[in-house]
Formats: sequence, C-alpha cells, structure tokens
Amino acid sequence: MICFLTFSNHDTDLEESDIEDGLQDLGFTKNDSKVLLTLAKYKILSPADIAKYSGVDRARVYDSLNRLMERGFIQKEPVKRGANYQVIPIEKIFKTLREEYKQKINQTMILEKVISEIEIDMEESEPRVWAISSRDKIRKKLKELISSSERRIFFIITPDLLMEELGGYEWILNELWNKKFSNNLQIVIALKYFDSLKEEIKKLLKVSIKVHSIEGDSVIPFGLLIADDDFILTTLDQVQVAPEYTSGLWLENGRKKQIAGYEHLFRHFITSECKEIVLTSQKSKE
Repeated sequence: MICFLTFSNHDTDLEESDIEDGLQDLGFTKNDSKVLLTLAKYKILSPADIAKYSGVDRARVYDSLNRLMERGFIQKEPVKRGANYQVIPIEKIFKTLREEYKQKINQTMILEKVISEIEIDMEESEPRVWAISSRDKIRKKLKELISSSERRIFFIITPDLLMEELGGYEWILNELWNKKFSNNLQIVIALKYFDSLKEEIKKLLKVSIKVHSIEGDSVIPFGLLIADDDFILTTLDQVQVAPEYTSGLWLENGRKKQIAGYEHLFRHFITSECKEIVLTSQKSKE
C-alpha cells in the first residue's frame, strides 16, 4: 500500500526523516533521498563526505549519485583529487518533478482511452450454444436463468411444465412471481390456460406480469425462454397424451442480432397464437 504524506502550508519545520519520506513518495529511493537532502544542506561535497553526513554506505552513494546525475538534479565538479558533487537549485528540481507528473497525468489519459478502445465488447465475443436434453436438466436450466435474470423474461411455457402428472405448475409460476415481486424487470409469459391456473394467473397479473393465453387445440411445437441475453429453445419430442419437450438448445451470452430474432419469434407467437389475459373488476362484468 502506498501512503502519501500530507503537508500544510505551514510545514516548514519538518524532521529530516519526514522530508526523506516525502521525497520517496515522489519516486526517489531511500538512499537517493538521503544523498539529495545532504547535498541540499551542504551544497558541495565529496562522495566520502556525502557518505559521512547522509549515513549511506559509500558504495551505495555512487549508485545514488549516478541516478541523480542522470536526472540532472546534481552536477559533478572535477578537482585534482577526485570529484565533488553539487546540487542544482532546488526550485529547478521541483519544477522538473512537476513537469514529469504533468506528463504522467497526460499519459494516463492517453492510455485510458487506448485501453478502453481495445477492450473486447462482450456482445461481440463468440456466444456459446449448448445442446440440452432430459426433463430435469431443462427444468434446472430454466430455473437458473429465471433466477439470474436482471432485465427481462419472455417465456412461452410448454404444457408439460404446468401439468400435475409431470410435477405441477407451482414451481415455475411461483418462481416467476417471486422474481417480479422482488425485482423491477419485464416479465411476459404465454401458456395454455387451465381452470386450475385461474388463481395463480390472478396472482401474477397483480404484480404486473403480462400473461397471454395460447389459443386453439393444436399442440405447441416449441417452448422458449429469453432471459436477458440467454435463451432456451425446447422442442416437442413426440405427440402424446402428456407431451413433453425434452430436447433443446441453450444460447449463452447471445449477440443482439441473435436475440432479436428470437424476440421477434416470441412477439409473433403471442400476437398470432395468443390472447392477453387481463384482470376485470366485478363492476365491469355487471
């Protein structure tokens, strides 16, 4: 974790250790900050004296001097017996530091823009299509998608999901009611109406779930659940007294164009094959 010192406008009597910490926050190493601060105090010193006054090992002093010279913060003053080192004016050092930070800020803005442009759009990532079969697997996946949806649920409910002989309707209709009751999302369903469903449908309508009754006596050829950007399409295996839909496809993270096609299929079905169910008051019946 990086911690930055906070100074007020009146912090002119800081301890040297605080100043060294402040220099380190600005990118100097511990030894570099000690060497720079020592030269700022004494102006011109030999490496031996720098080591003496700074407490930095002499071998390490040379490493710091080289780094500080590369940045232009100190100058080498040659003499007959070795060389002395002198710090440049302090205001120039900090002007340089401020310019470096300005450049870094500009660089962050450029990098932010460039990186955001190369991010992979999830809608453009390859969707995954899975074959799904068996009653239990299909029901489990339907429940998972309903539970995880956040924006919308469009559902053509096949008769096998509502029949008492195959487990009853409570699990699926209660799941939809609980989802709408606890979340503000769009739910539109289509189902084959039975008198036994009357009270359950009233319950759904009261929480603003749109319910469409599938008209006619013909067998529904397919079931469809669209939950956000996923869908499950199930197909009728064979026509029986109690038909079941135990084969299908599950599309995960579909693209908008793919989902749009199934939305169109759903809307076409509820407008051409269904009739919307609405609540009616006792007065309107009279």
